[in-house]
This record gives sequence, C-alpha cells and structure tokens, in this order.
Amino acid sequence: MPEDIEKVALDEAALDAIVTRITARIADSTKVLAPPEEPEWAKQLKAQVAELAKPERAPVESGGIKDRNLEDKPVPITGGFDRFTFVGGTDAERATNLFLVKSICETQRGYRPSARLAEVLLASANRAVRETWQPLPSYVTEGTHRKAVDPDRMISQMVGELKDEARTKAMTSTGANAGDEWVPNFATSELWQDIHLATAVAANIRRVNMPTNPYDLPTLDSSIVWKYASSENTAVTATDPNTGKATLTARKIQAEVDFSGEVTEDSIVPIVATLRSDLVRSGAQAIDDQIVHGDTETAGTGNVNSDDAAPTAGDQYLAQNGLRRFTLVTNTAQVSNVAAALSTTNFTTIRGLLGKYGSRPSELLIITGQSTLNTMYDITQVKTIDVYGPNATIVQGELARFFGIPILLSEAIPLATTDKVAADGKYTTTSPSTNDTLGWLLLVNRTQWTSGFRREFQIESFRDIQKDQNILVASFRMAVIPSGIATTHTAIGRNITV
Repeated sequence: MPEDIEKVALDEAALDAIVTRITARIADSTKVLAPPEEPEWAKQLKAQVAELAKPERAPVESGGIKDRNLEDKPVPITGGFDRFTFVGGTDAERATNLFLVKSICETQRGYRPSARLAEVLLASANRAVRETWQPLPSYVTEGTHRKAVDPDRMISQMVGELKDEARTKAMTSTGANAGDEWVPNFATSELWQDIHLATAVAANIRRVNMPTNPYDLPTLDSSIVWKYASSENTAVTATDPNTGKATLTARKIQAEVDFSGEVTEDSIVPIVATLRSDLVRSGAQAIDDQIVHGDTETAGTGNVNSDDAAPTAGDQYLAQNGLRRFTLVTNTAQVSNVAAALSTTNFTTIRGLLGKYGSRPSELLIITGQSTLNTMYDITQVKTIDVYGPNATIVQGELARFFGIPILLSEAIPLATTDKVAADGKYTTTSPSTNDTLGWLLLVNRTQWTSGFRREFQIESFRDIQKDQNILVASFRMAVIPSGIATTHTAIGRNITV
C-alpha cells in the first residue's frame, strides 16, 4: 500500500461486528428451503396412478418365471409383463411360441397353464387370427434372383383353410378354455407357411394336396398328335391317347425333441423361440432333401447318400426316391461325366441329355451345391461386365441364372456337412475329406415332377414319467414322383472339379 494513503485502525469491537454480519449473510444465501408438505389429494392421486400401472397378476405369479421350489409341485410358467412373454417378431410367432410352451407343459401330470399364460396366449393368437390374412406371393425378388414362393397357390390354399378353420372355432368358442380348439389350427398354419417359405426347391416343383393316400394322378403316356386338315369336310386321324397314372404314396417325416422336467419348469419359454426357428429351417431342409436326395436303398452299397455303408434305419432320406437317384441309379444314360471344372461347353452337354425337355429355359431348374456354384462364378461368360453386363458375378457377387435357367442351392448331402461327393456322384461316409471332393449339378424339367402333401405340419406331445421327460414330436407326410411319360427330363453332371 502506498505510504501517502492515510491508515485507519479498527478497534476490536468493530472488527467482531463486521465478521458476525458477513457470516450471517453467507449462511442465509446457502440455506435450502424445506418444500411445503404435499397435499393429501396429491398423495391419493399418485397412489391411484401407480395401482393402474401395475400388471394384473395373481400373487403366486408375480416375478415372471420361477425356479423349482417343490419337487412334487411344479411352479406354473407365467406370461405377462416380463422379458420372456413376447418372444417373436409378430403376433403369429408369439402365438405359435406360446402354443408350443402350452403343449409341452401340459404333458406334465396335473399341470395346467397359469391364468396369465392362457390369457397372453389367447390374446396374441386372437389378434393375429382376426387380422386380414395376406396370401403368399407367387414370386419374390431377392437381388437379381427371382424366387418361387407359391406359384401353384397350393400353400396359400392349405394355409387359408387352416386359418379359416381357426377363425370359425374362435368365433364360436365359449367358456374358460375357449382357445384350446382353435389355437392349434392357427399355430399349424403359421409353421407350415414359414416352412415352405424357407424351402429352396419345393416351391419350384409342382405340388398337390393329397386327399387320399395313395393318390393317383392321371397321365398321358404319349402326346396328342396334330394333323394337317388338307381337305374340307374331312376329319383328320384321331389321336388315341394312352392314359396312365402316377401314384403318390405319402411317407411320414418326423422329428422328436425331448425336454427334462427341470427345463420345462425353469426355462422353457426362452427356449421355445429357438426351437420354433429350428423347426422351420430343418423342416424346410427335410422337404427339399426328399426331392433332391431321397433314396430308398438300404443295402451296404448303392445309396447315393451312403455309397459305402448301409444307411441307418430311420434316416429321413430313405422315405422315397428323388432326383439324384433318378439319374445316378435308375437312368444312368442321363449322367454326364464332366471330369473338369464346369464350363458353358460341358453344361450344354448335360442339357443335351434332356432332348426336347431341355428346350424351354422357363421349364428348367439347375440344382447344385455351393461348392459347384462357387466355381461357376469364375466362368468367363458370366464373370465380367464386358461379357455379362451389370449382372456380372464380379459386380453382383451372385449368379441367379445360367443360360436363363434359375439356379437353386441344396445346402448339403443329408446327414453330412458337405455338398461334395465322390467322382461317381454318390457320397461316401468313409473319409469324406479324401473321397468326397467333387461337385455335381442337376438339370431338371420341373413340369415332369410332382410332390404331394397328405399331412400338414403337426405337433404332438406327451410325458415319460419314468424319465421325468417331456417329448415333443413334429411330423408331416409327403410324396414325390417323376412323370411316367419319359425318363429324359432330368440329367446330372458329376465329377465336377471344385
């Protein structure tokens, strides 16, 4: 401080007064006022709102899925406002999942679905059933690929009938167990529709609903002959058609899933969504495998899926004969030994085996495995833009058609993890990594094959009390046959380098 400013000294009493006043002001500025007491009417309103927001549950059901706490008294699985209830992307999936839960749980002696589970099951199914159902499209476009979905309208008809039956039962049902009669029909229709949506081959083959088993389809063993009417008022020579029949005999394809009592009681709800997804995928694959890989041969050699060992009894491909056996075993003149990578030249050789049945690309299908398709990407005529245009494989990364013919994929040889086979076109079970290293390609006139379905997808369940185990069984019945007119409508290329 400059020396020329006059200094004033405060006495001790004045200094104490200043400090006291400053301290009091600081205390006032930091004081938090207590909120006024909440009126009684506000407390009551909050209580009413909280009560309305609570899920409606019986006291025993609160808390969602419970652990088992009594060995002789299973705890019911609940449905409601928990993270397991609405598993599924749509009301249809949710209703189907919950129906599966209900079916499995009812195998337990004395078990009945909880009131809340039944309520959610019926509400979800009821909403889905009452929505306007959209029939499946005939075709859908996926990238550059046009996929057949329901061109013959058979699945739409079958699913529509099941849904109509479910709606009728839903509207006429009364009482506490109103949904028991119609929910199974609805669940079946949803699963059956989704399975066929997932198939790659089946939708491209003529399909029929079999009213009986066996079921005879009329055929003509020779075509109608057209004549030149060279003179007026003169009849031409009539064709005397030789009629025949092709007999569809349905075989049952079945799968079983077993659950322990503990799994059923503790965690079946989250498991069922995965189970449903796998039922759809594996069911679709089973249908396609019947058509492409079916072979009834049970001897130690000769089956196209197990050429060096007898198939195991019950292997699903033993139900009937399909496309590969039709060429590799029954009609060996329809086999082309490629002995090289696939090219446009050796493909036309395969096509030549079809004769007149190979003339219309719109009637033809190429069916092959992923390994063979991978080599087709490198065929010069489809690989680059200057040759194949904007759909070249180097641009699109896919090949949907070859010579204008749709390409369909078969994922793997049944019960194997590979789509590759031996040089003779058959799969060997001994050392597949050494023996099964080559590709194959089927060329099919799809108008000359028919698949039939006698039973839609069906789910049944029961309980084995000795094992404390619940068994879920899913099944369908189908048949597949070639036309009886000729044998040159289907050919195969084997020994393809991949």
